[in-house]
Amino acid sequence: MHTQAGDPSVLAHCAAIVLAKDERDCAALMRLAEKLRFGAVVAHSPALGHDRFDHRLVFFLVHFDFEPEAKRKLLFDLRHAGSVSLCFAPVVLFLRAGSSEEIQAHIEMGFDDVISVPQDGRVMATRLAAQIGQEHLYIETRNYLGPDQRRMDQPGRTQPERKRGEKHARLTIMRTPETGVQIVRRQIVAEVR
Repeated sequence: MHTQAGDPSVLAHCAAIVLAKDERDCAALMRLAEKLRFGAVVAHSPALGHDRFDHRLVFFLVHFDFEPEAKRKLLFDLRHAGSVSLCFAPVVLFLRAGSSEEIQAHIEMGFDDVISVPQDGRVMATRLAAQIGQEHLYIETRNYLGPDQRRMDQPGRTQPERKRGEKHARLTIMRTPETGVQIVRRQIVAEVR
């Protein structure tokens, strides 16, 4: 199977794990994931375990009403799961008509993408598929592992600071249905310039 980056048909080879604060919201997000044609859609549960999703492309889809502290815990737990497939799984927040400040805050929190809803299904599927088949930069510091928080640079906007002299790693990852998640490059940076 060879699909181009951003081709929504690739989602058929991925599993979507849905997280929401209650069953009604979870069911709504699961229906959306099914409409976006994910190959498998399941509600998140501790009983799922991590082994089940090794070597498979997994997306975590998060409902906008999920509590802020629960979002932070989810991101921390996933990024430290011990499995490359889970540590670097795309975690996408669906935000109801979010402002640019809300979107930016969630990007800085560590989400791979933040999609405002409602939005055209084809546009959402293309955005999700952009997580597959192309390189993505992740940053690893003592206190953070996740997508580059500075990827949404805007002129005049203050960016999250890395401490001067703090060693960090720049990890280039690639996700494909054929090989799963791979770390393509790892560069250790001794200090911020």
